[in-house]
Amino acid sequence: MVVIEATQIPKNVVSSIPTLEFNSLFDGQVVYQLGVIGELKDQGVGKYQTLAKRYPAHLESDLATKVTATSERAISQQETPGLYQVLYQAEGVHEDVSPLTAPDIAFMTKVLGMNLTAIWVRLMIGRFSGQALVKASHEGTTYHGAIYRAHFPYADYHLTNQKSAPATVIGAQIERANKGSKQ
Repeated sequence: MVVIEATQIPKNVVSSIPTLEFNSLFDGQVVYQLGVIGELKDQGVGKYQTLAKRYPAHLESDLATKVTATSERAISQQETPGLYQVLYQAEGVHEDVSPLTAPDIAFMTKVLGMNLTAIWVRLMIGRFSGQALVKASHEGTTYHGAIYRAHFPYADYHLTNQKSAPATVIGAQIERANKGSKQ
């Protein structure tokens, strides 16, 4: 029997420094990098928020190397396999390791063209193949940059007194940077 635990509620962090999110799948032995997401500056607030993100994050080579190495070490110390995210608040300073949140799973699934939920289920029931994951990630897939913006259409659902926060996201807008299409 597989028990599916609720993912953690995403936190809304507002900062003058963008948070980086290293996303990966950990099978208990190997850390498979899914990509790094960076936050976008909210034009209305003038600060970075977790409600607007860019994939892939634009990192200098040295910072990318540091983030990858630090994240792989931190994730490989986890006790259970799963989808994980390592958060960085400052220039390569590791802040937290947590399960990948549902909105980020949906965003990464769309961007990568891989059903991360199905992959996670296969991992939990012992039918995961790292070779199949690597093959799927390279088969005819062209990764395009994408932007994620949370959507809060409360009025459409006749909801009142709601505040915009990661835990209350009703939908999202995803824009492919290279194709210009919205989904």
